[in-house]
Amino acid sequence: MFARRLKLEARIIDFVYGIAALDNYEGVARWQAPVCPLVTGLAGHSGEFVLERLSEIARTAAVPLAGEHCRPNLFIYVTTEPKTLLQAMENRYFARVFGNATLSQVATPSQVDEFINTPRPVRVWHNPYWTYSDPGQGLPPGAQLLGGGSTSYPMFVSHEPPSRLTAQVSWTFGNVYVIVDEAQLHGVSQRQFADYIAMVSLAEIKPTPQLHDVQFILTLFAGSSQAAPAGLSNWDQAFLKSLYGMRPRATQPRSSISRGMMRELVP
Repeated sequence: MFARRLKLEARIIDFVYGIAALDNYEGVARWQAPVCPLVTGLAGHSGEFVLERLSEIARTAAVPLAGEHCRPNLFIYVTTEPKTLLQAMENRYFARVFGNATLSQVATPSQVDEFINTPRPVRVWHNPYWTYSDPGQGLPPGAQLLGGGSTSYPMFVSHEPPSRLTAQVSWTFGNVYVIVDEAQLHGVSQRQFADYIAMVSLAEIKPTPQLHDVQFILTLFAGSSQAAPAGLSNWDQAFLKSLYGMRPRATQPRSSISRGMMRELVP
């Protein structure tokens, strides 16, 4: 039993370190402001399904959700011309799209060009920024509707002294942009698509995650969609729950997520 537990623990650590991106080599970003998704490019019922499923996944993981008539901060675009859309976003809204929420740090043109010119079924641009305190998550409401516009968030200042148990800052998402190549969705079910979008927009996943031997939703575009899970696996769900259940300023966030997943996966 002990040997099996150690083996599972090693697999969990490989999983977390293989997919979770670090910001500034120190922190794992997550939503602290309530999430307000906007979906464009899908037929009405398909867009509604994505929103409902994303909200369901967020509530289960204790991700904060905005209420009615909220201002979008998670933009999901489904298009037949993803590169053209991204180029237009670069030309017209470079700082808003490719800078962080406070616009104090803006991506370099070379980074943006690489993002635009690297073909992927789904491209995700996160705008994480650091804050000195945790504004609190609260309980997510039961419903969410579309709104309009864009948003940014202030920087919070704390006078708490640094600790070996907590970092001086935590990382939070400002706006997140998800650009989907519609041509690569053939054979992908609505449930698979919605769950994949939830995974990559509620967490900052590495552009080329190391998938190892675990079956989870990020394998959706790695091969046949029939070989991928029908939706979030128990590992995916445990990852999101642990991400949003860890201390706001954990000094070793990926280790904290790994421990949380162990508690979730082992009865």
